Amino acid sequence: MRVFLDTSVIVDVDRGKKKVIDICRKLTAQHEALISTVTVSEILTGSYLRKDYTKAVTKAKKVLGQFSWVNLNGTVAEKIAQLNAYLITEGQLIEYQDQAIAASCLITGSDILLTENKEHFSRIPVLKDKVFAPEELERKL
Repeated sequence: MRVFLDTSVIVDVDRGKKKVIDICRKLTAQHEALISTVTVSEILTGSYLRKDYTKAVTKAKKVLGQFSWVNLNGTVAEKIAQLNAYLITEGQLIEYQDQAIAASCLITGSDILLTENKEHFSRIPVLKDKVFAPEELERKL
């Protein structure tokens, strides 16, 4: 199974949420776990903003290194444009970062999008049945 993780899940790991950490450990051991390079930049931005940024960046890179990174490229950019156009016409906009994560999830053919922000990602019809919160995925696994 291929699982795509949203930034919100990585934030939970960074904050030490044991249940989410356990789920991520299981995912990386048993399944292909992917993140967008958008997530990498979001997490590292937060780390660099901390007073103890050297330690925070090192820790963040260790966490991020456990996942396969999906780069933004022309294919992902076109999928972002398609999603953005759809969301604009529906009046259901979400942040660009979430659009990029959703597009990357779709381009990689991921089976699941793991997020703490189901409401945003569920606005995209092709993702609706693939979006799970960590607790929901834990029951599914």
